[in-house]
Amino acid sequence: MSSDITANDYLAALDRVRPWVRKTPLVEAAPWQPVAGIELRLKAESCQVTGSFKARGAFNRVLNLPTDVREQGLATASGGNFGAAVAYVGQQLALPADIFVMNTSTELTRQRIESYGAQLTVEGDFWDQSWDAAGARIAQTGGALLHPYADRDVIIGQGTMALEILEQWPEVETLVVSIGGGGLIAGVAQAAKLLKPGIRIIGVEAAGCPMMWTCRQQQQIVKLESVKTIVPILAARSTEAINFALVEQYVDEIVLVPEDQVEASAREVWAATGLAIELGAATAVAAVTRQLFTLKPDEKIAVVLCGSGTNGL
Repeated sequence: MSSDITANDYLAALDRVRPWVRKTPLVEAAPWQPVAGIELRLKAESCQVTGSFKARGAFNRVLNLPTDVREQGLATASGGNFGAAVAYVGQQLALPADIFVMNTSTELTRQRIESYGAQLTVEGDFWDQSWDAAGARIAQTGGALLHPYADRDVIIGQGTMALEILEQWPEVETLVVSIGGGGLIAGVAQAAKLLKPGIRIIGVEAAGCPMMWTCRQQQQIVKLESVKTIVPILAARSTEAINFALVEQYVDEIVLVPEDQVEASAREVWAATGLAIELGAATAVAAVTRQLFTLKPDEKIAVVLCGSGTNGL
């Protein structure tokens, strides 16, 4: 399934979603120099519509649906960001949207989803339970059930960000991307490598949820028995075949960030750039600033700030 995705798929997706999403800035970190001898820039998806990169995948998925299907409605289950993105897509395209969130979702997340006019349902303590409820709703009403990361069109939509980075900074040598379920890094890594094969892709996880790192170590998809991380957006216990296949093929290295380094990283970005980022984004930054992978002299590194948050303020 993943092997049939081409560079043209990503280019077409970028044309498709561009009228609906922002071309987010690639912010120069300088004069902040957390590591001497490298050039660091930050891809500020924290400034994206709905506050995260998720709108890219949601729009690409929905715009690829047959008109009669999408007009019956959209549904998804989400910890927050993808739910907000689907709700926003529904608002912009005048489509009904049902968003299912877990009991642990924040009040801020729920308010954001409802502000876009979606129907919000709180169901279950775990994502799987919310997902089953969303599936039951679509079985009753018809329409499209949208998976937040294990979906070809969603992955391709997320990868449009890599095309923007290469437009903004053709000389970039390394991309650093955090990993939750694997939808973001799968798309970004493949898109970047298809257009610039020599680019290096570093995946980043919080140490309390080393899901993709463990999958790579064992050379198979695993499901973690427990997760203990302060980074809820990265707290995926497992992944799916399409994501794992793309990560295995296109990601050069996966590193783990100590839990006690994440919040400090968010504060550093706020102090240096004025960007308010979530802890998932801070985890990716910490991989560079704590030098958790080998940095080359004068290396040009872009870090994906996957979403916004107030943790650093």
